[in-house]
Amino acid sequence: MAEKTKKIKKTKSPKIEKKYPRSKLPSIFKKAYSSKKFEGKIEKKLYVPADKTYVSSLFKQSKDKKGRDVLCVPAESEFTKKEIKRLKLLSKQIKANKGRIKIVPFIAVATVIAAFGITVTIFKNPVAKIAIRSGMQGIFGAKCDVGSVDIQFFDSHVTIENFAQASSDDEFKNLFEFKRLDLNFNLTNLLQAKFHAQNIEITGIELGTERKTSGKLAVKPKDKKEKAKKSDSTGFYDSLKEKIGTDPDAAKKAITELFTMYDPTAIAENVKENLQSQKVAKEVEEELKVLVENWKNKPDELKKSVEEVQNATKSLSNLNVSKVTPAEIPSLLKQIEEAGSTVKKAKADMETTLSSFESDQKKIKQLQKKLEDSIAFDKNLLSAQISVLDPKKAKSALNDSINQAGYALLGQYYPYLKDLISYASSMKASGANSKEKEKANKKAVEKAKKESKRFAGRYVYWKKDTVPKLLIEKVHGSGSGIELFATNISSDMNKRGEPWIVKGSIKKSQCVHNANLTVDARTGTKAHLVEAGYSGSNFPLTLDLSKKGGSDVIPKFEGKSTVSASITADSDFSFSGNARLNMNPATVTGGELGSETATRIYTTALKSIKSLNLGAGFSFSEKSGVGLKLDTNFDTLLADAISSVANAEFENVKKDVAVKLNEQIASSETAKKYISQFGDISAKLNGQKNSFDSISKQLNQKKSELKKKTGDAAKNKASQAASNAASSFLKGLKK
Repeated sequence: MAEKTKKIKKTKSPKIEKKYPRSKLPSIFKKAYSSKKFEGKIEKKLYVPADKTYVSSLFKQSKDKKGRDVLCVPAESEFTKKEIKRLKLLSKQIKANKGRIKIVPFIAVATVIAAFGITVTIFKNPVAKIAIRSGMQGIFGAKCDVGSVDIQFFDSHVTIENFAQASSDDEFKNLFEFKRLDLNFNLTNLLQAKFHAQNIEITGIELGTERKTSGKLAVKPKDKKEKAKKSDSTGFYDSLKEKIGTDPDAAKKAITELFTMYDPTAIAENVKENLQSQKVAKEVEEELKVLVENWKNKPDELKKSVEEVQNATKSLSNLNVSKVTPAEIPSLLKQIEEAGSTVKKAKADMETTLSSFESDQKKIKQLQKKLEDSIAFDKNLLSAQISVLDPKKAKSALNDSINQAGYALLGQYYPYLKDLISYASSMKASGANSKEKEKANKKAVEKAKKESKRFAGRYVYWKKDTVPKLLIEKVHGSGSGIELFATNISSDMNKRGEPWIVKGSIKKSQCVHNANLTVDARTGTKAHLVEAGYSGSNFPLTLDLSKKGGSDVIPKFEGKSTVSASITADSDFSFSGNARLNMNPATVTGGELGSETATRIYTTALKSIKSLNLGAGFSFSEKSGVGLKLDTNFDTLLADAISSVANAEFENVKKDVAVKLNEQIASSETAKKYISQFGDISAKLNGQKNSFDSISKQLNQKKSELKKKTGDAAKNKASQAASNAASSFLKGLKK
């Protein structure tokens, strides 16, 4: 086996450090300077002796193009990477060190400051007044009245008197007002572009006062909610729209539909397609019309026929038998027989006609029954629509409407919370950035020290800056039963080291209100960005959910109330909170439902409720969307009250339905008119039938009289013959 050859390790040659030409240096070191300019622009701005010596060693005596003596870094000079970095750092320091005050710029600056001071002295108060008014009107969307503003610049004091902020909801009411505001600020910090108020004292605070003039703005500001919708990137309004629904009248429809079973008009409308009487009535009327048309001339025709027979038999009917001679009797009997045959034939024709009429008369009765049956069917159908109200449906409809109003309420106040979160989040972000910059600067300094290996220089010590661009250390406000406290209102809580804290209370008679707000935008804090709480008791409250839910049928509550609420929010615009309302006694009202009966039931039920307990849990996050959970006894109370009132209304509803029947069920008046006409025709026809019977009776009577007279005549003749025979026989005996 061959022996392995040993690998010979190559020795590394020493690394030659790369050098760069003068062109890589900062521009300040590529220029040529006279001795005087080099001293003024370079040497005097280097305070570390080692740096001054190093830089001076780089510049060599030379001649410029005009033959003048100058100092410059030779063009053939080369530098290592570390040297270039050091020179770049020194270049920055030279540019940063501006040196002593220069007379000309100083005079110019002094002139500007003097002009500014004069301008501020003359115009500061009216300008401040306009600025305050404009700012407040932009925030609250209503007029702001400022009596006077007095800025004492050199005394570091501001006074505002007779301030009133109008309400955007009621143009003749002030949201709040105060008599006087005194503000003490730090002039030194103001000259450093910082507003630092040590104390603000507000006196004479009043809430909800009356205005003598309208607080409505001439140009209505853009709706804060619409602005928030357009700039919303959290998905809050998309989630809210999904929860509320797209139909603003959904709640009204739900409640209205609840009472349709008690609305006669709605009942008739619901069963309109199933009603039979109108269709049947139309058919019956058409058939009756045809029948009446067919028979309306028959009585006159029969009457004419009867009159002809009467005229033909008049002489026989009026015959005076006593005046008839026996010889005339046979002829008369024959005439009577012939007249009887005529009457019999006419009567037979009439009976045929009457038989056909009776057939149509039966048809008339069938049509009449058909119409009556259809009317009866429609009445039963309408009556079947009236049933006892289902409390479950009532509860469901009311829950939906109250939820809708609750979501609308969240949407109304979210823009204000969003603005607060945005502002606090920006403070937190800027604070975090400043800390990161500070750390980065420390690292850069340490790195620069290591790389440049600088010699010891001069150390400068300064006091830690704890004053942000905006700082209000303390605010105190007071009025009739009103107390307000606020501390550490600042634009940089990291620099101040404290969160915002605002607390307030109102105590009037037995009414008590307490509120608190904490905003903590410090980097690294474990607390929520925003925390707020409120509690109030024994105060009159109007809760008009109809304005929140977009429908006037949603209840309005008024009464003495006890309320508590709390909310927390964070930088991602998520929030969660809860609220509790207890109103006792309570007055509950609602709008009209479009039906007199339904409105009567609804408003009566609302009036029967004398108290309200309502709890709500609400939240929002980009992941879960908007959440609202209500805990209330109102839906149960109202559902039971509606059910009770509705059941009591049952009989009244039936009566109302009966009234409405005449509007929705076919009227039988036209049919009755035709039937009545047919009845008249029937009476006339039967009357003519009796006329023939009367003629026949008269003829038969005359016939009987004539026959009797014939018999009497025969008897008389036989008696006469017998008498004559007897007389002749007697005469013969005498002979």
